[in-house]
Amino acid sequence: MRVRDIMSTPVIGVTAEATLEEAAKLMMDRGFTTLPVFAAAGRLVGLVTEADLLRARFMLAAPTPEDGAIAGLRARVVRQIMRSPAPAVAAGMDLGEVTTAMVESHQRCLPVVEDGTVVGMVSWRDLLARFADGWCTPATGTP
Repeated sequence: MRVRDIMSTPVIGVTAEATLEEAAKLMMDRGFTTLPVFAAAGRLVGLVTEADLLRARFMLAAPTPEDGAIAGLRARVVRQIMRSPAPAVAAGMDLGEVTTAMVESHQRCLPVVEDGTVVGMVSWRDLLARFADGWCTPATGTP
């Protein structure tokens, strides 16, 4: 079984200039844990997670030269806190391979890319559902 067989579509995300509140509201309204961050023309430029938003809101992070933040000011837009470059998986990957990629990157959800375009999202829950259904073996991810 391949990632394309279990991924969620359509892909819903935010731009790098979306406010943190907009991203948090979208996550809450849709039940997402991770959002892809898109630039012009839908190009994937990053990921933002629940943990990133909570860290930005409740913890004062040290500013970095790239984000232009001024010491003592909190991040206001997704660009300032997103994970970039964004980890992603290929639509044709085996479920065992994507499980390894997700565990190693400490991501609960990853964008699925095909021909340079984000075509879906895959989450731990998607993988667990297949395991619970008895569809794949945990060692190989294959039927």
